[in-house]
Amino acid sequence: LICLYICIPIFIIFILLKNFNTKSDLDIPIYNVCSFKISSSSIIKLNEIAKNYNLDFPQLLTYYAIENNFFNEKSLEIDDIEKNFMLNYETIKNKYKNKQIEPYLNIINNILTEIKTFPIPKDLKNDYTYSDSYGAERTYGGKRIHTGTDIMSKENVAGKIPIVSMTDGIVENIGWNERGGYRVGIRTKNGNYYYYAHLDTFSPNLEKGKQILSGENLGFMGNTGYSKTEGTKGNFEVHLHIGIQINSNLSNDELWINPYPFLSLIENIDKEK
Repeated sequence: LICLYICIPIFIIFILLKNFNTKSDLDIPIYNVCSFKISSSSIIKLNEIAKNYNLDFPQLLTYYAIENNFFNEKSLEIDDIEKNFMLNYETIKNKYKNKQIEPYLNIINNILTEIKTFPIPKDLKNDYTYSDSYGAERTYGGKRIHTGTDIMSKENVAGKIPIVSMTDGIVENIGWNERGGYRVGIRTKNGNYYYYAHLDTFSPNLEKGKQILSGENLGFMGNTGYSKTEGTKGNFEVHLHIGIQINSNLSNDELWINPYPFLSLIENIDKEK
């Protein structure tokens, strides 16, 4: 009987602690983090809410992403953001420890801080189109998934649409790449790598090691690549492939996050200026 009096409370405490830990532990697949399937309308709405309520937007976006497993399993309605998520925001924040949130917050905060402009000047907004194609199948060089966003030229004319840097940084790579054709890779101070591929030509005086500011011209949109032979063109339609390799301790592998929601957001911000 004495044993029961001792064991039952211990068992109850164990169950409570187990449930608490399960509630707090983050078990988000790394693919979910990288595919970051939040819609354009939802990320723009969250940014508006952050402004209206005077909240930290990167933090708000991080908690929203974590609560929804980085959006990989369900489609969310914009109205639910204020009706459900915002109504319970403080409670949601208290579910997690700062150390659990930190690696995800760092990823989102760094990208939001770094990207200052859309890669195509806003006066050419009618000359291109793009959608969320992250995760789509690609076959050149072997079966793989698309780990970026393709911004397509409506006229399909190479060398016409100028490409500018979205961020400040250092030119780490420039020249020919079998898959990417003529490409530029820019490394930011946070260690993220921004990849601009399939260019038709480079901007004059662009060279490895050069300091670049956001808005500076990198070259012109083209259709180079998918060949070991430098200068090959025409294997696909004219477009810009944008890739963002994130600097994170979540994995030892290269992590390429979906640029689409961030492109949608900065494009919307640019329109409002």
